[in-house]
Amino acid sequence: MSIAVTPIVRTFTYNGILLPDVPGLSPREVRDLYSAQYPELVSAEVEAGEVANGRQDFTFRKAVGTKGAGQSEPLGPRLAALLASVQPGPASATAKLSRALSQRAVVNRSAAWSRFAHRTLEQHRSGAAVPRASVTSDMLAPLP
Repeated sequence: MSIAVTPIVRTFTYNGILLPDVPGLSPREVRDLYSAQYPELVSAEVEAGEVANGRQDFTFRKAVGTKGAGQSEPLGPRLAALLASVQPGPASATAKLSRALSQRAVVNRSAAWSRFAHRTLEQHRSGAAVPRASVTSDMLAPLP
């Protein structure tokens, strides 16, 4: 009985792209080589697949994380108060939005933008050449 030596073909994929193998380099060295073309590979992890039918698949996965996610520091009193005022609840948020939209200045600006949009649309439909869009002063928010 003789032993047959069969070479293992390696395939590398990243983000659905099949990258050719570079013989003589380890999978990490291949990753480092392709990081010149795909900079996000610098911090990617190499996942080796099973060897089946003389083929082994390697996948480069981006190392995705959240900066500072592991911190478990308690919130300061000022930050906690700010957070409570921003996230009060769905009913009061709807009420705040409704009050803000019903303010006279907001209604006036909204009506001005609506008139502007209708006028521009009518000019476009009629085929009239509109050289520039003009914005009236009632469309602009007042300066602080």
